[in-house]
Amino acid sequence: MKMLKRIIILGVALILLSTIAACKSDDDDDWGNGSGSGKKDGISVAISEAGFGSQWLEEIGKAYYAQTGVKVSVTKIYVADELTTLAAAGTLPYDIGFALGEAYTAQAGGKLADLTPVYDAVPEGQTKTVRESTTPAIYDKLAADDGKIYQMNWNNAVASLVYNKTVLDKAFGANGYTLPRTTDELIAFCQACKNKNIYALSFSTGIPYASYAHLTWWAQYEGYDNYYDYYAGYYQKDGVRTLATGGEVMDMAGRARSLGVASAIFAKSNGYVHQYSDSMSFTEAQIAFLSQGFKGKDMKECAMNVNGDWLENEMASYLSVKPQDIRMMRLPVISAITEKLENTAMTDETLRALIDAIDGGAQSFGGVSQNDFDRVSEARRMVYCAALGHPAFIPVTSKNQDKAKDFLTFIASAQAQKIYAESLNGLTMPYGYTPAEETFSTFVKSRYELFGDDYLPIGADGSSPLVYRQAFRPYSEELDPLLYQGVAPAKILSDTKAYFMLNWAAIIGAAK
Repeated sequence: MKMLKRIIILGVALILLSTIAACKSDDDDDWGNGSGSGKKDGISVAISEAGFGSQWLEEIGKAYYAQTGVKVSVTKIYVADELTTLAAAGTLPYDIGFALGEAYTAQAGGKLADLTPVYDAVPEGQTKTVRESTTPAIYDKLAADDGKIYQMNWNNAVASLVYNKTVLDKAFGANGYTLPRTTDELIAFCQACKNKNIYALSFSTGIPYASYAHLTWWAQYEGYDNYYDYYAGYYQKDGVRTLATGGEVMDMAGRARSLGVASAIFAKSNGYVHQYSDSMSFTEAQIAFLSQGFKGKDMKECAMNVNGDWLENEMASYLSVKPQDIRMMRLPVISAITEKLENTAMTDETLRALIDAIDGGAQSFGGVSQNDFDRVSEARRMVYCAALGHPAFIPVTSKNQDKAKDFLTFIASAQAQKIYAESLNGLTMPYGYTPAEETFSTFVKSRYELFGDDYLPIGADGSSPLVYRQAFRPYSEELDPLLYQGVAPAKILSDTKAYFMLNWAAIIGAAK
């Protein structure tokens, strides 16, 4: 009888244990917050692990828990577009996604929660709403046609040319060179680097970082609004914004002009770029830029690298081994912009002097019309903006939307932004926070000195239905390998137009 009682008690215990085990997912952490959204005691977030890391998010999560008692579990994702793909399918198993890529497909499909309450909130330690604090050009790109807003950006990343001052000072002397202001001057500078037996540029054909430059040159030439009209399917015909029913957007002159510059710089045959650019990964190209060579095969130093303000954080371990003074520079203005000025005969020397004046804060320049001054000033403010490719969003499937929105509001608070800045040497998100100057590294300081909140963000416009519905893009193939191989710009453009014209009726049919 005693044995029977023991068996019954043991059986009941096993049933209870199995029930408890069934209540806790294999993905749950010790807080009960795992990959599934809707956890009772907290919120689950996932972040695409890349150049900015995820430590900052974990630290902000801890600060939020200390303040609210709501626990935040962080899952790291290592496939670049995983979060945006799951969001578009309506199967994102987290309360918040901090993603890489574009979330406009998910937004258009009604898969993202409205974040208007977040933007209307005043975070702790701030005096303005999130909407009022957001970098204006960023907000304009995120605002939806229905008057709502569904995404935030979890960085304020920009990308341009980065130069290694340590290398240049050694090659030319500390006062023996001038950073190029125009593309004609940039090409001459590349030749000067070659003459000093250093590579002008280190880059990898395996990642489209060169696009950061040639897309911006295209925008500089065409003008900000005209550039973005490409993605919307409109072009200028006799000064009138016109729907490109015949694919005319692909004939924009700025495309040919920007590719001409990019070809002159990135083609292997010109000898300006690293000889192993088609063999190096992007990390190896960055290692070479930091004067640590390529696998012992080639130890020649490199002057410049097209990259973003995340570079220092991404390469911190290498910089600790061999410190280098790296800094950002403004992308040189495309010299062919003079073709779009009232004074089409302006020399490159005058253009450089005009740019110097603009950089110095001038509002006009002797001998230059105000229209031409404003046109060049606009071009000088343009910079490739990677922030638009780092969206944060809440899926409509989340059962914790109120908590998730409160956490996103906290992200924009002074406390959270301070944690973010201290984790990333002074970098911030686009929500108006100014970190203490002692937080800045020399590299990050150069970023803020060059690109304030009035910059004009350039990128491929994923918000256009031509892009997210019909996969319309600047070129039919990844451009960097073609540039390196020396493929003629005219062929790249003709191949691109032929490719998209096969489906042009459907592409232009998506236009608003």
